[in-house]
Amino acid sequence: MLAVLYLIIAVFFGTQLIRILIPDIRRLYVGIAADQKVIDKVPTSLFLIPAGTLIGLLLSTWTTYFLSYVMHPFIPADTANLLPSNIVGMCLFSYLGCLFWQRCFLRNYRDEKNGLTARKLPGFRRSAGSILFYVTSVILILATVSFVYFYTCYMKDGNIRLGVSVFSDFSPHVAITSGFGVGSNFPTQYPHFAGDNIQYHFMFYFLTGNLEALGLPLVWAINVPSILCMGSALALLGTLAVLLSSRRSAFFLAPVLVLFRSAWNVFHQISELNKVPGATWSSIFKEITKQSAWYGYTFRDEWGIWAINVYANQRHLALGVGLILIFLFLFLPHFRRMFLHLKKEKSVSAKCKRFFISREGWIHRKDDPLRPWGSILLASMIALAMPFFHGSCLICALLVLFGMAIFSEFRLGYAVVAAVSVASATLQARFFAGGASNVASFKYYFGFVVPELAGKSKANASQVLNSTGTVLTYLWKMGFLTILLPALLFVGLLVYELILHKNPYRPILLIPFSIPLVFAFYCQVSLEVLANHKFIQVSFILFDIMIAGILANLLALPVKVAKKAKKTTGLQKKTFIPIQIGSAIVCLLLLFGLTATGISEWCIYYNLNSHKSGYVELHPDSQIAEWVSKNTNEDDVFLTPMWATNDFFLSGRRVYYGWPYFAWSAGHDTGVRQINYQWLLTGANGNIAEFRRYCNEMGIRYVIASGDYYGNAETRDFYDEEFFAQNLTEMVQFENGTIIYKI
Repeated sequence: MLAVLYLIIAVFFGTQLIRILIPDIRRLYVGIAADQKVIDKVPTSLFLIPAGTLIGLLLSTWTTYFLSYVMHPFIPADTANLLPSNIVGMCLFSYLGCLFWQRCFLRNYRDEKNGLTARKLPGFRRSAGSILFYVTSVILILATVSFVYFYTCYMKDGNIRLGVSVFSDFSPHVAITSGFGVGSNFPTQYPHFAGDNIQYHFMFYFLTGNLEALGLPLVWAINVPSILCMGSALALLGTLAVLLSSRRSAFFLAPVLVLFRSAWNVFHQISELNKVPGATWSSIFKEITKQSAWYGYTFRDEWGIWAINVYANQRHLALGVGLILIFLFLFLPHFRRMFLHLKKEKSVSAKCKRFFISREGWIHRKDDPLRPWGSILLASMIALAMPFFHGSCLICALLVLFGMAIFSEFRLGYAVVAAVSVASATLQARFFAGGASNVASFKYYFGFVVPELAGKSKANASQVLNSTGTVLTYLWKMGFLTILLPALLFVGLLVYELILHKNPYRPILLIPFSIPLVFAFYCQVSLEVLANHKFIQVSFILFDIMIAGILANLLALPVKVAKKAKKTTGLQKKTFIPIQIGSAIVCLLLLFGLTATGISEWCIYYNLNSHKSGYVELHPDSQIAEWVSKNTNEDDVFLTPMWATNDFFLSGRRVYYGWPYFAWSAGHDTGVRQINYQWLLTGANGNIAEFRRYCNEMGIRYVIASGDYYGNAETRDFYDEEFFAQNLTEMVQFENGTIIYKI
């Protein structure tokens, strides 16, 4: 199948691109690791394959889109729209992948011939235990992620079923995917708001639409890249946790912390349930495991925006998070080096000179074995393609990199990537949306969505200071130990590293990790300030790297003490068992506190999307989808009810005014469009000539008459069914009474 071949080529190209630009990934590990002894415990493939998957999908999709855009006007009507561009793209990336592989092979051969391999760093020390641990962890991660995605989007009896917790967000996802998979959305427009460009980061759904066009069923076209992206992101997260904590178990713990989030919710819920007369631990447990609605403890918790559901809803989020982690891998060595070399300076003036005006602080080192310009080129490629894959994650990446650049060497590299990001985002926003201000508009807004801070969006400095306690209380409730542990780790680990004269880069790294969270409380990027939740989510995911390290070291503490106890006698030997027991208890308590709310939300996710709770069903063989696909042009626009999810969108066609929330949150002017839409439903106040003139101007070719107009207060008083019946040509009438008129 062409879709599978496309994915294989993309991953192959991505891995070979990394190999050609980063000749020695082991050296990258050395630049990141807190303890060099951990290097031989981490396979190269744990970075190469996940990062290659994400980069390959990113660059191949981005290139295929623009190839399709250029070739679209020249493709015959009877030819599949995306097939020519895919043939060119797959040939191009196959050639480049093979070329890079050959160059890597020759480079390694020359190194061996010249005796340079001896200077290479040690590779992964294979052992049955290590291999079994990593393979089992990866399988468990992929199995869990697959369940998350297929549980809420699956096929049953030939129909597409969408879970209750995701069908709303899937309305634009399905429409955009089908717009490319069976339609031809060039120039690209928002399917629910035709005629006004697109201001939504849609490229992931071009990937899913492209896979559908290449033969995958829509459900698989959406789920397969979702699994690849989230599985890759969690593998990169775990690998980074191992390198920073020097503990192999962190590879598994870090993804667990992401999948089972920390919050105070379930503990508050237990407290409330315990107040019910006759409550027992059994009844409380049963109530929590049987609930099928998100527990509303903090504002908008009832929407499940922090729960595992967010990844099922926003399929492109995992790709954005994974790309942020790749940035961290590429730049962390320069961050660590600054503190490493500052420690070697004896005087304060020498330290200041090293930090502010040294050559290494701004430009790469001479004969740097890291070959930093290869990393910068790779990072720049990611920055170039990322804006319309996930704009919010690109902003998060720039915020984190800005914080790292302050404390880092080679700041010029950071500046290059930032410049490429801004230039690419600006040009793409102009190309897709007509201007950068249509996509993102940065303005001061204090308080995020904390209800107690409502109306203080223009707070002055003293008001902000007085409101800090409110913000911290909100974060405590919403993040619980994910907020507390990084704060304690920052102080404790920093003091520990300074006392022992070690490199303190790990606690300092928490400062850049925190910047997206702080940004979310002070700046509004889109019309909906709630969209800032992604900035907070990214900070929490990055915190999980360090928290996983705490847990992993607690697990390893008895082993370390046991090794010392063998070499000592007396008091140290007597403390062995208490330390074993104590560390195990602390680790289990922390793990319970960190995952309890996540576990309860998994119960909600399972119950809410079960067959008994209902689902939204789409029918690929429905009469309306089949007729529209076969009898209308791919660029035709339809005047329809304010549909969000409907079989119609499987046809790949666009509507003049769909459910407005999606378009509004993406930045479109739904207020003006609604007035015009209602005017059209009246038949331009009964003026057929004016009605046809405006429809021709907006590309509207068909009207769908349906009883759905009467089910909405915003349409029932405007909809003039007789006008359409008397003035337009009826093309088809379906069994449910729906009629399609041609204008």
